[in-house]
This record gives sequence, C-alpha cells and structure tokens, in this order.
Amino acid sequence: MKALKIIGIIVGVLVAAILIVPIFTPSPAVVRADVEIALEPEQIFPSVASFKGRDLWDPWLSADSTADARIESRDGYVGSTYSWEGVALGTGRMEVISVKENEYIESHLWFGDVDSPALVEWTFEQVDGGTSVVWSFSQDTKYPFGRLGMIFGKMFLKQSFDLGLSQLKQLMESDPPAEPTCLGPITIETQAPFQAMVAEGSGTMADIGAALGELYGIIFSELGKQQLEHAGPAFVHYLDFDETTGISNYLPGAMVKTAGKTKGKVKAVNYPGMKVVRAIHTGPYEKFTESYGIMAEYIENQGIEVSGEAFEFYLVNAQDEPDPAKWQTVIAFPIK
Repeated sequence: MKALKIIGIIVGVLVAAILIVPIFTPSPAVVRADVEIALEPEQIFPSVASFKGRDLWDPWLSADSTADARIESRDGYVGSTYSWEGVALGTGRMEVISVKENEYIESHLWFGDVDSPALVEWTFEQVDGGTSVVWSFSQDTKYPFGRLGMIFGKMFLKQSFDLGLSQLKQLMESDPPAEPTCLGPITIETQAPFQAMVAEGSGTMADIGAALGELYGIIFSELGKQQLEHAGPAFVHYLDFDETTGISNYLPGAMVKTAGKTKGKVKAVNYPGMKVVRAIHTGPYEKFTESYGIMAEYIENQGIEVSGEAFEFYLVNAQDEPDPAKWQTVIAFPIK
C-alpha cells in the first residue's frame, strides 16, 4: 500500500507538472539568434531571401546524411521555396511571403503535414564594420502538450539557429559575394533637345541637398507665375567640378513644354540635342559616387572625350516613392 501511495504521489506530481507548467509558458513560442557579418546587407540578403546556397550552411542538413533539399528561387524573392526530406529530419517546407529589399524577410515554415505554419523572420541592419543579422522563429502552441514540448524544443532551435548563423557568417566572409552595383547598362545615345527653367547654384556635394530644395522652390514658383507646364523630370546640370575645393557650379532645372521668360534668379534655357554617355542609377543618392566611378572608368577605357559637364535626371525621386532603393536617376555625360 505504501508503494502504491508513493507511485500515486509521483503520478500526481507529474500530472500537475504537465498541466501547471504550460500555463506559465507563453504562446507563441519565440526563438531568436543574431550575428554580425563583415559584409554589406546587399551582399547577404539575396542568397538568404532566395535560399540559394542554403544547403551549404543549413544547421539541420548535416545532422541527417539521408536528407535531400530542394530549392526553387523566384524573381523578387517572394514565392521562393526551400523543402527537405530525410529519415531523421522528416519533411518540411519554407516559403518567402514578403520582403523589404536588404532589410527584412518574412517566411512561413511547415513541418510535416501541419496546417498552420510557423513564422520565420530575418532582419538585416547596417552597423559599423558590417551587418547585424537577426534570425527569429515564432509559433503558436496548444495547451498543454504543445507548450510543454516547446519548452525543450526552444533550446534545440536556439542551438541550431546559433550554429546556422555561425556557418552562414563563415561562408559569406570566406568567399564574399560581389557587392551589387546600383548602375544599369552604360550606353551612348543622343539626348533630345529640350527647354527648361533653371537657377544658378554653387557648392560642395555636402551642401547641395539643402541648396537644391531652396532653388527648386524658386523655380517651381516661377513656373506657376508664368503658367508653364512640366515636360519631363527635374534635373541638375553640373557645369564643372573643382577637385581641389570640391566645389561645383550647377543649374537645377525643370523641363517645360513652351519657352519661358528669364525672371530674377530663374533663367529660360534651350538645351540642344547632344550625344551623351548615359546610364540609370537605381537606388539612394548616397551611392552616386560608386556609379560615377564606374562611368568614369568606362569613359576612360573607351577613350571617349567628354565635355566635363554632367546631367542628373530624376526619373523617380522621394516625392514619387518613399523607398530610396526604388529611386531612379539618369546620369549623363555630354560627349565633345
């Protein structure tokens, strides 16, 4: 009888543990791991979002020699899938649901034939010396056994996430992907003539942002007074650049359908047709230096003689699109 009583107490404690402990276990269960990788976000993001090369660092594949992984990548990343099957690993599938280029990935994860997927998220944040990468997992769990099982499952997942990020870091840093450029194909084309209203500006690249805001305000105000219609994107015509001082003289302007009249600081200008070396820069203005460098190298290698002037035509800018990654600017160098 005494033995039965002890067994009964033990069973009671176990049942209580099964029922009570999960009450204090939060749902959803969340696992998070992070690492810093000495590369730019745009070098890391594409392979993670497309699953390309995932089999080279995945923390679970190495634990099951029978595992077979299948990767299907999609343009734009959304819809890309990563699925696997193995004796020890079982079956599963991940699918990219949404992305914010070079910043965020949302994926759904199915283990086996479950109906409700877990949420897998990645964030990429530029820091000094590289990128902070965060990999997280969250899943709703049912009371009591789902929550109880996830108490132990979270420890396993955390170890796996730490291992996976360590292997991703080693893989990326040992063989860094080429840093993508914002610049599209470089071509030689004839730029059509156009009429514009411009204002004079002068200063360094550090000063130009604030100055352009003021000058465009003056120009567009005058367009309204003269009832002139726009005929194309806003632009800046760089007249020269002093390498010693870093100062450039420039003309911000607006294309117009009919010729305007010079008034105060705003001048009416007719630009003739001209042959130019041009390319479209897609991305933030902070990357202009790289695009200008690529174009300068092209011009030198091709032996092209340019005038020393440059144009920037802002096809898509902050007024049209809040995401800098989608801004588009034509960069053009007139040929002598």
